[in-house]
Amino acid sequence: PGVRVDSHAYRGYTVPSFYDSLLGKLIVHGSDRDDAIARARLALDDFHAEGLATTLPFHRRLLTHADFLSGSVHTRWVETEIAHA
Repeated sequence: PGVRVDSHAYRGYTVPSFYDSLLGKLIVHGSDRDDAIARARLALDDFHAEGLATTLPFHRRLLTHADFLSGSVHTRWVETEIAHA
């Protein structure tokens, strides 16, 4: 409940050499922000993609970062804080 994946890919799908980097999108919602974050963590733990680089490790890291959890982020936060960590 509260988790959805939007994608045109499927098990066994072969990604062409020229592909859109947005092959899939994980969407979660919850009764409040903390609930949505908890669902996102569980969904990311269960999310598997093989054969190409993904942003899954970044998103797993993001969902445990103190700044993100406290809501202390801004539009350049990834660039200024995460990129240099």
